[in-house]
Amino acid sequence: MIKIRLKNRPYGFVYENTLPKAGFTEFRIPVIPERIAITGDYFEIADNHCAAICTMNTLLLMRQHGKGDIRRHRFGNDFLQIFKDIHKIVGNGPIIFYKPKFNRFFRSKGSKVHAVPISSFSDIEATIRDKTPVPMMVNAGITHWHWILVVGIRKYMNGDIYLNILDGWNKRNDRYLKYTGRETFIRALKPTM
Repeated sequence: MIKIRLKNRPYGFVYENTLPKAGFTEFRIPVIPERIAITGDYFEIADNHCAAICTMNTLLLMRQHGKGDIRRHRFGNDFLQIFKDIHKIVGNGPIIFYKPKFNRFFRSKGSKVHAVPISSFSDIEATIRDKTPVPMMVNAGITHWHWILVVGIRKYMNGDIYLNILDGWNKRNDRYLKYTGRETFIRALKPTM
């Protein structure tokens, strides 16, 4: 069951240094902070554009790790132009029906990459283990939605699970969100071929 929060509150993102230091296993997709995009990079040409940033970072990480048919000649190297191409299709948010826009962008570039819905933790875990990031929509209130990118999973021996995320607001790759089952997210997607 999806739980929509009726009162606005924080998303619950925490930094790694606030988490317990021992008693966990973790796997992460390697992320080079200087090679990811954030909303602040494009605030002059877009607004509420976390879904577009999520698409861009999905593309950049999949290309970096050789996933899908994403090649430099198809998408280019100019980050500003890549973002403009994405934003032309994905647009400003909040965007709840993101999957069709995500798929349309990749199709527009001749790519077979497309997104399919994820509803279980095992699907999230399998996708991350395959070094493919997971776009995920979280909410902090009835009108506060945000698309993030899951790039890792940390499991503690006490059963706690934290998702390593790119929040789209800063280039740090040491942000986490506690996983509490289906209440954690509204939508999650698996980019695949």
